[in-house]
Amino acid sequence: MADEPGVETYRAAFREEAREILVDLESALLELSDAPEDQELVGRAFRGLHTIKGSGAMFGFEKLAAFTHRLETAFDEVRCGRLSVSDELVDLTLAALDQIKGMLEEPVGVTTANSAEAEDILFRLERLTGTAHTAEAEDPVAVVAGAAASTATASASGMVNGATRSNWKIHFHPGPQLMTNGGNPQLLLRELRQLGDLHVKASMAAVPPLKELEPERCYVGWEMELATAAEREAIRDVFIFVEDCCDLSIEPMRGAEAAADGASQETSLASNPDAAACAADLTAKGLDEPRLGAGRRAYDKPDNVTSLRVPAVKLDQFVDLVGELVTVQARLSEIAARLGDLDVGSVSEEIERLTSALRENSMNIRMMPIRGTFERFRRLVHDLARDLGKDVELTMEGADTELDKTVIDQLADPLMHLIRNSMDHGIEPPEVRRAEGKRAAATIHLSARHAGANVLVTVADDGGGINADAVRTRAVERGLISADAQLSENDTYGLIFEAGFSTAEQVTDISGRGVGMDVVRQRVEALRGTIDISSKRGQGTKVGLRLPLTLAIIDGLLVRVGDSYFVLPLSNILECIELTSEDIKNSNGKHVSIVRGEIVPYIRLRDHFQIAPPRPEIEQIMIAETEEGRYGFVVDEVLGDYQTVIKSLGRFYRHVQVVSGATILGNGIVALIVDPHRVVQDVLRQQTESQRSRAVSPSGARPASATARERLASSVLTAKD
Repeated sequence: MADEPGVETYRAAFREEAREILVDLESALLELSDAPEDQELVGRAFRGLHTIKGSGAMFGFEKLAAFTHRLETAFDEVRCGRLSVSDELVDLTLAALDQIKGMLEEPVGVTTANSAEAEDILFRLERLTGTAHTAEAEDPVAVVAGAAASTATASASGMVNGATRSNWKIHFHPGPQLMTNGGNPQLLLRELRQLGDLHVKASMAAVPPLKELEPERCYVGWEMELATAAEREAIRDVFIFVEDCCDLSIEPMRGAEAAADGASQETSLASNPDAAACAADLTAKGLDEPRLGAGRRAYDKPDNVTSLRVPAVKLDQFVDLVGELVTVQARLSEIAARLGDLDVGSVSEEIERLTSALRENSMNIRMMPIRGTFERFRRLVHDLARDLGKDVELTMEGADTELDKTVIDQLADPLMHLIRNSMDHGIEPPEVRRAEGKRAAATIHLSARHAGANVLVTVADDGGGINADAVRTRAVERGLISADAQLSENDTYGLIFEAGFSTAEQVTDISGRGVGMDVVRQRVEALRGTIDISSKRGQGTKVGLRLPLTLAIIDGLLVRVGDSYFVLPLSNILECIELTSEDIKNSNGKHVSIVRGEIVPYIRLRDHFQIAPPRPEIEQIMIAETEEGRYGFVVDEVLGDYQTVIKSLGRFYRHVQVVSGATILGNGIVALIVDPHRVVQDVLRQQTESQRSRAVSPSGARPASATARERLASSVLTAKD
């Protein structure tokens, strides 16, 4: 029988949530390997495993639930002090998480994961924890049932795993929303029975007349008595997903109740020092208190949902519609200004205010912290360090920095290639580091911070740095540059981003094919970002990625040059000053302006984009902050602020770097979005090429082939120097 659409929706939500939990689990385990005594990390790992197990069983992933149950048992031993954290335990658990990832992708009821490898992991785990390995393990579902049977048999003799039983009275009445939220009381009782000897009595008092019965609501309640060696926390964990929508109480049986059932809780703890120590530890942390008091029903409280999961495609559609609305609003503003009607102008201003607020909110919805992406690389560094025989520590800074989800999704691959390259080429083996007077343990540092409308993401290591001579030699061998080419240090480092470039002597499964860094460049450029690389021999390498906060809508400054319109990102603009003929005369023809005692070079957009004259008597200089310092951009007229909906120029213009996109104005005219950083870099590059041409000219004069833009760039550089 096919599943109902709603059930599959719940399963998809479980898969998504489980993937997030697995990332957090990997992070906790890797931190635990460095701090094995940290009980908070142990609890974090245990809760993650328990969440996956419980949710998996609830939504039909029984194989996954049974497999995870065995891992959870091991960490319960650690939590109660009966097993210590070791590198072997961490490595086995990490390997088990890889198996869980495979199980998550399986259709319900289908087995496609590597069962032999999973069985080997469980066998080694049981050998580590000292528990017996049985043939039941070949069927993960039978493992849970077998565990329940063995527990029940042991409980009949008053002992479970060598520990005296405790007796608990459990009151469980589901709330009206339990089943509609995906809960299944039968699965809860089945899991509870695995803990020990369970006696159940159903209460039918709340069942209404047939005509009033709601099919999706559970009216039955249960009064239960459980004899188990488990503590209150373990029992409560069975109901961890439903306790907010049910009436639940878990109380120890004392007095006549405890005497009739066997032994009291105090006797149980006194006869088992390990269990007593575990209970005392949980109590000290405030974990032994019941979450729901007697008579308190969580489902009587209003259901105040604080967050919702929304498919990314719906969010993208929403932002696209907001972008279209911004364009229409700009058109309305232009019409209102042209008509001069006060009523139309008033409505236009109000719509502009609302559109601006809607735009800001839609952008904030898409913003996500980069922490999830950073945490994902802990496992990568751990595994690569083991494979390469290196000791590497990953540190993070600014993980709560937020940027557009689309940017985050496309940032994972570039960061992965940078880290792999650093691990393989940059960081030395421990013995080499000791010989050079360094710590044997190397460091890779990931950081992120806001810089205006951009985010700066940096990958830095303290390895051996880049050998500029080796890079240059390999570039000459590949014909990328001539043997007598004069390159700056930054230009030399930039060669490593060329397709197929690698200084590795041999190809490995980690690097050496010259693909990774090329991917970094392509992805960053596709995000309208820039790359800055610096390195010092023997001290390390630092690669900085400057990325826009969002790829959808930005605040811009609309300007006009002749009959052409441009948008400059408002986050880069510092101020606007006038440029008159007198100012040009006073600077002796140099493209510079004096701004409060500071010499600021400027670039004429008219000349750079080869827009025909005439130019106005008074021009405007937009002073902007760029990666190369402060530069001015000369335009004919500043038209004002403009909410810019970014449109791609298409594949035909993908090599045009100085323009990051386009937008449609209210009158239907297309305005190009100028990237100030790229414009400055383009001018400086042209100036460098011009200097090289003059250097090879016998007379030293400027070659006739030098363009107007080259001469302009030369004057800019001369002024700046």
